Amino acid sequence: MAETTKPESGSVEPRASASGDVSAKTADAPNSEYRGERDESIRAHARFLWLTLLASAAVIEYGLDHALGAFQAMVGFLKVFGYEDPRVPAGWNIAAGPQQIIASFMVLGAFIACFTTGPMSTYFSRRWSILIGVVLLVISVTIMIVTTSLGALYFSRLLMGYGNGLVMTFTMLYVSEMAPASQRGLSYGITSGWITTGMAIAMLIANATQGIESRLCYQIPLYVLYAMPVVSFASLPFMPESPRWLLLNGRDEEALKALTWIRNGAYDELALRAEFEEMRLNALRDLENESKWLVLDLFRGTNLRRTLLSVGVGLINPGTGAMFVLSFNTYFFRVLRISNPFKWSVLFQWIGVAGMFCAWYGLSKFGRRTLLIAGIIGCGSSMLFLGVVYSLSVSADGSAISAGVVFLLCWFNFWFNVGLAPTTYLVAGELPSQSLRAYTAGLSTGAGFVFAWLTNFTTPYFINPAELNWGGRYGYVWFGSTVVVLAFVYFCLPEVQGRSLEEIEEMFDLRLPARDFPSYVSQNMVIARQAAEKDLYGGEKPGAIHVEASTRV
Repeated sequence: MAETTKPESGSVEPRASASGDVSAKTADAPNSEYRGERDESIRAHARFLWLTLLASAAVIEYGLDHALGAFQAMVGFLKVFGYEDPRVPAGWNIAAGPQQIIASFMVLGAFIACFTTGPMSTYFSRRWSILIGVVLLVISVTIMIVTTSLGALYFSRLLMGYGNGLVMTFTMLYVSEMAPASQRGLSYGITSGWITTGMAIAMLIANATQGIESRLCYQIPLYVLYAMPVVSFASLPFMPESPRWLLLNGRDEEALKALTWIRNGAYDELALRAEFEEMRLNALRDLENESKWLVLDLFRGTNLRRTLLSVGVGLINPGTGAMFVLSFNTYFFRVLRISNPFKWSVLFQWIGVAGMFCAWYGLSKFGRRTLLIAGIIGCGSSMLFLGVVYSLSVSADGSAISAGVVFLLCWFNFWFNVGLAPTTYLVAGELPSQSLRAYTAGLSTGAGFVFAWLTNFTTPYFINPAELNWGGRYGYVWFGSTVVVLAFVYFCLPEVQGRSLEEIEEMFDLRLPARDFPSYVSQNMVIARQAAEKDLYGGEKPGAIHVEASTRV
């Protein structure tokens, strides 16, 4: 039995209706008059951003793991898991079957993990779920370092994918549920920045070790994967829990204490209590409206729209060909006989880092839709021209073609990190209702991993010289898919920049068209402020009601 309070009488206030007293209007900050005094500067939220930096450090493992794609171009790795092949420049190749499994099993493991996040969130908090994922990552890395068996390598890849799926999903949930609306975009930029930085560091290390013809060429990069779990084990147990998760589990006092510590004086007392009341009332409504089988609630009522949008957003990255470019760029450079493929891959990754810093600015300056559309157009154009450039290679100078391929893949990675890498996870985590956030985010991420797995599984057939050997013509496939992705974002996705998670839930409950989201004024914000004022400044303290603990499956 979980006890929680309410503002007035014995029933929870209903959500605002479309015809309520507070009407929609166009404004830069539609609810600013109901928020109290708030300092939304980066300096005021330094504590939260520092928490984000530490909490999200674990996702660097996902970025570092992409170095395994470069292992497939290392002679020392191919001597253990590949075969001699005079058709490739290094004299060693890897069969398409093992290549598919090595690349795709990590994604398959992550997909499986995403469908356990919902039930897992019932028994474990956000922080401890991240730590469980980190433990699994350490185990999988150890197996990869010591094994010479393809079977053990496959299992370690599956386990690493499962750990990464837990870490990725719960880190995004933890950060989004702690974030103030004004800093949620930047916090996701920091989180995805760890992934991009991990990829860049991994390629630097792989470039330094690729000349070693023993197992050390790939073992040394794997040893690096032990570093970041130390940060996670030393920091996460001492961080506050997500206030929204605490409220859903009937721990109101802990939630208020955690929120107060996270905001660290950025809000005055009224603004802080109003934010807390908004979270609390929203949690009450979600608990009262949920059914015994939460997984079915994903596809009922207004949740269906949120689920479909979140899953659609989760498919944006694989739909633009990101897994082909990110996982196979070094191997792709090598089979195209581009000189110094590892050095070009290092440049490729650090171009992505530059895009990441541009994204940090863009997330606070522009809307989600604007960044997504810009990123999709940038990625799609690079795939189109990759196909065109390669198709003209018969009559063109080989060095010019090589330079064109490198430029186009770097162009892809820049726009991917500017518009897609941080924004897709951000939007997918913003849209669901609070009680279903773990389920919906897991489904969204899982759907993305399914299509990423399909990419990793099929790409070797298209680009491996022993198979179809399409080369750059493979870009035409991804240009076609980006057209579909662009249409989805433009016509279906609402803009939610600057909105609290509770405001977003309210607008979906009212079934507002996507075009009306930016101008809507929240009634629940008014109700929450009134409850906070009564609690702080006068009147009897609100009474209490009891919400039965629900079974979540």
